[in-house]
Amino acid sequence: MGSRHVGDVLSLVRQGLRLGVEFGSHSVEALLWVAETVEEGVYEAQSLRRVDGALEFALDNPPLRVGAFSALVVRVNGVEVPPDRVRIRPGPGTAWRAGSTVSANAPWYLTAGDRTEFRLIGEFGRGDAETTVRLELHVPAIPPRVWFEFSERPEEVALEP
Repeated sequence: MGSRHVGDVLSLVRQGLRLGVEFGSHSVEALLWVAETVEEGVYEAQSLRRVDGALEFALDNPPLRVGAFSALVVRVNGVEVPPDRVRIRPGPGTAWRAGSTVSANAPWYLTAGDRTEFRLIGEFGRGDAETTVRLELHVPAIPPRVWFEFSERPEEVALEP
């Protein structure tokens, strides 16, 4: 863990303690409840799976963050996946779009309630090791970057012959 990350965590703890002192522990509990609710509402639990040389997962977009994203970055276990190996689509049966085609001139539009599937082409670990995926979405607004991270053990899915 880098010193910057440790500083960020300590700052968050300090702010949480200050909130608890100023407004009571119920405020901290409510804030944690909101964070857990948002997390559970964004990532589709148990959707991380390895299929045919790729890692796949899905997001359910609650009506919290919508917009036109000008770039996306995906990291698996801290390693950035090249944009030309990232595929996105709104759901089964629709065409995949390469992450490398997302730009300010051709943004990826996300509206409230949209389900989005991701396919990351390549080998990303094996066995039952937990895998961490971080998705960063860039927008030309403030704040300019939104990110989401989750860890889960991928399901191994064998294709039927």
